[in-house]
Amino acid sequence: MRVGPMLLSLLGAVALLGAAPAPKNDWRPVVSGRLANGVRYAILPRRGSEPGVALLMRNEGGFIAEQRPGERGLAHLIEHLFFHSPTKAAPDDVHRFLRIGLPLTFSAPTAGTTTWRESNYFVSTKSAAPHGLDTLLRLFREVATDLTFRADTVAEQRADVMREMAWRKPGNDTYARYIAAVAPGSPTDVIDAQNSDDVPTASIGTIRRLYRRLYQPQNMMVVVVGPVDPVRTRALIAKRFGGWRGSARATPRTAYPSFDPVRITPISVAALPEGRRSTVMTVVMPNPPVPASRTAQADAAILDMLAMRAVGDRLAQGQAGKAGAFIEHGENGHRLIILWDDITDDRWAQSVTNLKRTTCDLRENGFTDAEWNAARRNVLDELKQRARSMASVPSVELAKDLSHALADGRALIPPDELLTRARLLLPATDRAAGSRWWRSQWTAAREHLRVEAPALATVADPIAAVRTTADDAVGTACKIRR
Repeated sequence: MRVGPMLLSLLGAVALLGAAPAPKNDWRPVVSGRLANGVRYAILPRRGSEPGVALLMRNEGGFIAEQRPGERGLAHLIEHLFFHSPTKAAPDDVHRFLRIGLPLTFSAPTAGTTTWRESNYFVSTKSAAPHGLDTLLRLFREVATDLTFRADTVAEQRADVMREMAWRKPGNDTYARYIAAVAPGSPTDVIDAQNSDDVPTASIGTIRRLYRRLYQPQNMMVVVVGPVDPVRTRALIAKRFGGWRGSARATPRTAYPSFDPVRITPISVAALPEGRRSTVMTVVMPNPPVPASRTAQADAAILDMLAMRAVGDRLAQGQAGKAGAFIEHGENGHRLIILWDDITDDRWAQSVTNLKRTTCDLRENGFTDAEWNAARRNVLDELKQRARSMASVPSVELAKDLSHALADGRALIPPDELLTRARLLLPATDRAAGSRWWRSQWTAAREHLRVEAPALATVADPIAAVRTTADDAVGTACKIRR
């Protein structure tokens, strides 16, 4: 099991589920909807290169739904108990899910994750036979509604969660400090990244009450991806989940906090000996409204790809180490545009100068014709490769992307459909359009400069040192705000 934010892939985040032209390769149109009790479902039929199907169950309400005090980390503990706890149907069978379900699936390093907003459970089956899928759906339904929280299994999983979180603590704490600087007040800042203080001591009654509050039909989603018949698969989902009756009064969904732009700091540093060596320039903004049409969603994704490719290519020029740019869209409750430059031999000052000059020049002068033309060619090549490789994408990864799409009200647009749209859009998208995109994104938000380098531990005032280095690299208009 693992805990933490799952970064959305760009194409996975390009998500309104509805009818679309059947793609030429591998994917058929998504079938989605709700059962009468509120359980959401999505089915993506595809041939793929795997013998079986991916099955994912997603429950809305991760760490953000824990009602402190007394519940910190318990959503993660419940995730662990899903696979190691008896159910009402077999109160003496500690490993019922593993004993019955595991022979039907392939082994995987993780089968569950918990983030600030949801818990996910996912498996890949060895066969597409309907009876195997039905068996796993039955097991998922059992653990979603009928865990017994037997004392010995709870104690065992408490210890497992604490070991896992102790191992992750240094990285979690570093990430929490970064988010506190770049997106203060957002979910991953409000929630302590460690987030397991109550796991050792919470009573079984407290754990059970959280479970019953979170695991309700209206919070649940079932996703199936693979060589399946959507009508038959929907019938299996309805068979296992349609009879679930939740509490008489639905629990209101927890409001997700947004970041406070006034509290964003211009600079933050980390100097842990075991930490990474990197400089990161970030802007954060609210998630933009989802475009109403599927075509508009595709256009927005392609423009994001173009801009990030052009920026990444510029950053990579003359670099000894690795550098690039990407967009993290939605997973943390906001949109981040991130430029990064890995530091070699602790030459953080050179890295700061490079990033600051790049962002300033892009804001003032935009992209060059050569950069934009190269980005258009490269994006087309990338989409061609993605379209050719559609069958090789693991079904479980598509199930995760589809669950995010459904939750965010977006369409999961296949690569070949994006490629078709890109061939029409790119010739009409010139350098000026790309430069306007950059200015509108970068100037609409506050810039944050993050430097992670052990060498800063020997600097008396690392924040001041980073500020001076950045300001010396650019003119007055681009200097870091006070």
